[in-house]
Amino acid sequence: MKRTIDWKETFWLGAGLIVSILVAIGPMAAIVGTPSILIWTLSTIIGFVQLFLYTELAALFPNKTGGASIYGAVAWVRYGKLFAPINVWCYWVTWSAALAITAALAGNYIMTAFLANTPLANFSITLLDLSAILPGIKFKIDGIILCSAAVLVLAFYLQHRGLAQTAKVQFAIAILSLIPLFLLTVVPLLTGKVNLANFVPFIPQGTTSWLSGDAFIIFMGGMFIAGYITYGAELAVCYVSEFKDPAKDGLKAITLLGAVAGSCFILFPFTFLGVLGMENVTDPAFVNGDPQAAVVKLAEIAFGTGSGKLLTLMLIFALILAIITPMSSSARTLYQASVDGFFPKFLSKLNKHGVPIRAMWTDLIFNLFLLTLGNPVFVFAACNVAYLICICMDLNAVWMLRKQMPNQPRSFRAPDWLVYGGVPVLTVLNLSFIIFGANVFAPNALWYGLGAIVIIFPIFYYRHYIVDKGVWPESARNNLEIPEDPQM
Repeated sequence: MKRTIDWKETFWLGAGLIVSILVAIGPMAAIVGTPSILIWTLSTIIGFVQLFLYTELAALFPNKTGGASIYGAVAWVRYGKLFAPINVWCYWVTWSAALAITAALAGNYIMTAFLANTPLANFSITLLDLSAILPGIKFKIDGIILCSAAVLVLAFYLQHRGLAQTAKVQFAIAILSLIPLFLLTVVPLLTGKVNLANFVPFIPQGTTSWLSGDAFIIFMGGMFIAGYITYGAELAVCYVSEFKDPAKDGLKAITLLGAVAGSCFILFPFTFLGVLGMENVTDPAFVNGDPQAAVVKLAEIAFGTGSGKLLTLMLIFALILAIITPMSSSARTLYQASVDGFFPKFLSKLNKHGVPIRAMWTDLIFNLFLLTLGNPVFVFAACNVAYLICICMDLNAVWMLRKQMPNQPRSFRAPDWLVYGGVPVLTVLNLSFIIFGANVFAPNALWYGLGAIVIIFPIFYYRHYIVDKGVWPESARNNLEIPEDPQM
């Protein structure tokens, strides 16, 4: 990897995270109701606190890329060969699947705004219908999916010339999308368009008391799905091996991205619900993860009518921003996991610009497959099971590495109270969100999520026992700090 970026460029690389909140505002409000703003606030606080633990992880391994799970794997591999690849796989499958979710929205906008009256709009082929045995699973190709695939290919192409060039592209796209989006949510606040009556009654949807069992389950479901969005600033440490100054850039990048994104995670839902009310925020399209109609209505209130296509174009740019962010980070996870001996060997390839090109191709193909499912909310919920499991493993890796590598230099050290007191609390909370909340947004999401994790078993078995003959490669032993015993 080439050290070509600093904390400012990392912020733009991660800026697509901010847009992801638009996909979840509707589903959250539909299930939780008016207290959804409380959910977003609490989850944002938890996510921001966790960032300091990720920063210590990254500070231990300034020459590794791929994100917190890659660093956490160094701790987990000492307790069993399977723990480390499970940790890394959970991280990769979460961020990679985000590409299909956002690309599906972008494809829908392109179709409805610019291609609605063309033959492509009526094109549809069902490849395989499994809904009779797996509810909601149907593989198909239609015009929207083809447009979504084109967006993915564009995002793929824009990253070929290295991370510094990708950051410049992200900066340009962010100016075109995030500034209008920010104004869209701030102007109604400044002009008194927020109606506080829209937050009354402030109790979970369909319940009469915060003390009921139903209210508890709804609350946990809200916290479960919010974590997929609000924890995401941790991806800033994915690029530590490409920082010009890892000791300084890591902390600056993750705290800046966490603070800006966290502010938006609270501001956006508050404005949408406060201005539009539950009736508009729970519009079926918005609930299914499509924010276009809600954004247009909010814009008409803030700026007047006549801005529909312009706002649609803004959203397309915003979604491209949101695609490039996880594509660049998840490809680096694949690359480093391959170097470390977890994932297939062919992924350990960089192009002349230091880009993990084969990993990017794998991301692209995987998400083209996911697009044929055509159910972003289902994918959203199922992948979050893997993500929160990964979060729990990463958080605990901090204190484990303090025990295993006490003398390893750390450019940043999280407060002891957070490591030894906060980690157990955060672990219990996140596991509770999975157990009680996973199935609230999508039936069987918990089981589908666990099923997605099992896929790593044959992948790791093939790489480690067939390709590497059960012995860690020398590069993996060095990267993972594994003792000389090759069978560990």
